[in-house]
Amino acid sequence: MKFTFSWLKDYLDTKLDIYQIANILTDIGLEVENIQDKSKVLAPFTVAYVKNVEKHPNADRLKICQVETKKGVFQVVCGAPNARVGMKGIFAPKGSFIPGSGITLQEAHIREIKSVGMLLSEREMGLSDNHEEIIEVDNSYKIGEPSAKIFGLEDPIIEIGITPNRGDCLSVKGIARDLAAAGAGKLKSIKIRSNPGTFKSSIIWKRSFKKNNEKLCSIVAGRYFKNVSNGNSPEWLKKRLLAIGLRPISTLVDITNYITFDLGRPLHVFDADKINGNLTMRLAKNNEMAKVLDGKTYKLKENMVVIADNNKVHAIGGVMGGEDSSCTESTSNVFLEVALFDPISISRTGRELNLKSDARFRFERGVDPDSIKWGIDIATKMILDLCGGETSKITIAGNKKIPDKFVKYNFDKVFSLGGIKVNKKIQMEILDKLGFKLSKNKGNQCIIKVPSFRPDVDGEADIVEEILRIFGYEKIEPISVIKEKTDISKTLSLNQSSFYKSKRLMASRGYMEVVTWSFMSSKFVNYFNQYNNVIKLDNPISTDLDIMRPSIIPNLLESVNKNQSRFFHTAGLFEVGPQYENLRPEGQHTVVVGIKYGNINNSNWNDEERSVDVFDIKADMYFLLSQLGVRTDSLQLDYNAPGWYHPGKSATLRLGKKTLGYFGEINPVVLNIYDIKSSVCGFEILLNQLQQFQTMKHLSKKSYHDNPYQAVERDFAFIVDKNIKSSQITDIVKKTERELIKEIKIFDVYEGKNIPEGKKSIAIRIILQPQDSTFKDQDIEVISKKIVEKVNIATGGEIRK
Repeated sequence: MKFTFSWLKDYLDTKLDIYQIANILTDIGLEVENIQDKSKVLAPFTVAYVKNVEKHPNADRLKICQVETKKGVFQVVCGAPNARVGMKGIFAPKGSFIPGSGITLQEAHIREIKSVGMLLSEREMGLSDNHEEIIEVDNSYKIGEPSAKIFGLEDPIIEIGITPNRGDCLSVKGIARDLAAAGAGKLKSIKIRSNPGTFKSSIIWKRSFKKNNEKLCSIVAGRYFKNVSNGNSPEWLKKRLLAIGLRPISTLVDITNYITFDLGRPLHVFDADKINGNLTMRLAKNNEMAKVLDGKTYKLKENMVVIADNNKVHAIGGVMGGEDSSCTESTSNVFLEVALFDPISISRTGRELNLKSDARFRFERGVDPDSIKWGIDIATKMILDLCGGETSKITIAGNKKIPDKFVKYNFDKVFSLGGIKVNKKIQMEILDKLGFKLSKNKGNQCIIKVPSFRPDVDGEADIVEEILRIFGYEKIEPISVIKEKTDISKTLSLNQSSFYKSKRLMASRGYMEVVTWSFMSSKFVNYFNQYNNVIKLDNPISTDLDIMRPSIIPNLLESVNKNQSRFFHTAGLFEVGPQYENLRPEGQHTVVVGIKYGNINNSNWNDEERSVDVFDIKADMYFLLSQLGVRTDSLQLDYNAPGWYHPGKSATLRLGKKTLGYFGEINPVVLNIYDIKSSVCGFEILLNQLQQFQTMKHLSKKSYHDNPYQAVERDFAFIVDKNIKSSQITDIVKKTERELIKEIKIFDVYEGKNIPEGKKSIAIRIILQPQDSTFKDQDIEVISKKIVEKVNIATGGEIRK
């Protein structure tokens, strides 16, 4: 939203300068994006007189102009068709920066003729897109007068960002109202008298909607003007439009554009002589065509509101008027439209047609319903004052009464919701200045009537927000935050603690966190549909995100290609979040998922280069589980991991009947569908399943117990059948002395010489930790004998001689 400082002063009586105003605007939520003083940019450009014009000897369309300026006469080569002797234009000397083209002007030879300086068009000055002709200045201006003064550009321009809920501030008056409430000045009252009209309009408004569609245009009004003169607008009007980047077209069109920005009330004028019959507000017919003011023809849909006469469409309602009924200099009879459109309908139409306009920008944010009445009055006064003519009585179609909105309010809510104590009297003054009306004011309670121009205000919280932003958030008293050490076991649940701690642990292992959608594409789902119960979305945000993810692995795999294409060929990625088996609560699991790909070590002379393998990912998974309070020496492995893992290089981790997770190399078939050339290893831990095996002491600050007794290490090598897995041996050994056996490592698996055919040797190292007293030799012998016996009974394995 752009406006000039003098324009603002039409509505705000203030003694503050532009920078003080800018600070207040930002404080009350109307962020100032730019303050532009065009007088500084345009300072080199001055009024000049064209003394002589000759045809260029080497170019048919070029002219050689002798231009008189305050600093002398300069020769300028010009191609504008309107360049002629006796005219006054805007001259740019050499060395000046041309804002419209972004160049610094230098002396040049154009087709062998010297050219010093330039006669400027509106586009070259940055005023509009018009570049076919040079600017013609009225003869009343003297040679050397600054161009900024001529176009009213000595007035600084303020540009503010408007949030979608503040449609009321898409007008200079609305901005002035907020500033007045914030103490920047006093809001000026402007009264407009109604004009009853002198004759009955020959064009009548009609609406043609089914009952459930009437809200698309709840009311439309207008009136007929005859014998108007649609010439050039007065200088003050043209200057204001030029200042905010709008090109003056004709008085009638300029009036509608001015009121749009001045009061936030979009209007449209039709050349009445180009209308056949009455005008009807209706829905478009499928594939009906509309040629509009941007020069393009649009194919319409049946959900779009249009304005049509008996023969054709003359406007896309609330978005843009039609070219066939546009007003020109020859227009003498005009019909005014003032309508109220449904914001959602306007927004949808604009998006589907990819058509932007100042009217659409305001209607889709909500226009003041009361502006139907005062919009007609103000437009009528301006048309009659600037164009002359006579006006008809008003013609209206639709619901004339918009219901008022009331909010029951408690003045104490400012403190309970906003944390600031604001005196009741101050609250009332702020609300009054913002246009809210208070009634039934008893104690701390009152009833507030919401102004019609604030459709975004619905309840007490909205009222509190209005008071706080005007009162000033900077008035919140700072409170010292005392950081206290907290035992997370007293503040977080077991599952919450695991969630947050697992993120820190994964980062400590060199993984980088990613956050992906909770959705994935159904075209990949068959590779990850372990439970055959996919949740399909009825209204996905994208066609390639149409199901709830049954696993996080596919989303992480999509990140691999993106990273590798940017030369990150080695990485570890993780995500902690939900995955979905079905719609039931128990079908949602919180999962820690990590993947690694590339080399385990960076290439250097000191480390052996090798690819990430399944044992690296297993080590990370075991580390994470141990830090989350799960005894990893009690874990059991089986080899029926889900189908997205490599069938020979993966496993499922269990404790009893509970599945805690999976790890392994990702199936090459799956990698192929994601076009990943390198191997990828991954793991998944189901955090929900860990709870019965954890205690909070593992998740709070680590407490270390110094065991005074010497640990003992013993090695065993068993000869077993080839089909016996090493995990079977370790599981048997764990169960032998759970309290004393602290760690088991497999350090050798051997087949070959000195080993019987069909057999293999599995060597394990066991660390025994006494609890009550130092081990004696006989204690160790008893434990060792028990281990050998248990393995022999379960597997038939014997100690290797």
